[in-house]
Amino acid sequence: MSTEATTTEQQPEGTQPAGGEPQGGQTFTQDDVNRIVKERAERMAKQLYPDYDDLKAKAGESHTLEQRIADMEKESAAAKAEALRSSVAAEFGISTKKGPKGEPSDADLFLTGADRDILTAQAQRLAGREEDRKKQGNFAPKEGTTTTTGSEDEDLRGFARKLFNKE
Repeated sequence: MSTEATTTEQQPEGTQPAGGEPQGGQTFTQDDVNRIVKERAERMAKQLYPDYDDLKAKAGESHTLEQRIADMEKESAAAKAEALRSSVAAEFGISTKKGPKGEPSDADLFLTGADRDILTAQAQRLAGREEDRKKQGNFAPKEGTTTTTGSEDEDLRGFARKLFNKE
């Protein structure tokens, strides 16, 4: 027996042999070929990496954990800054009470520094201005004084004399 007669070259499905006739009479569209290749690649990946889905899920959890840690660090930094601002405001007697209509407090408006040195300098300046205002009181330098010159009165008197013919 000859082995040549029993062996045939195997052609991939959908390809034409040298004679130009499709084998098996089945043709494939590009979408079919893409689907078949994708399925084969997925099977190969699952065979090579059977725990791929588990690793992918753990990697996703790792990302969310990193995000949660970053969020907590931001919250911690904000809480520390607020505590420092309140401490400096209390040290220099700056109001932290909100206004009657929900306006920001003096500490919110004027203590904007990022570290203790800057906050202290801002608080000292604000406290110094408040002390100056309290010393001087409500002071308007020329309030209650008149600044008229005699010429306006003379003009009115001249007008009245002309009006009543008493010149």
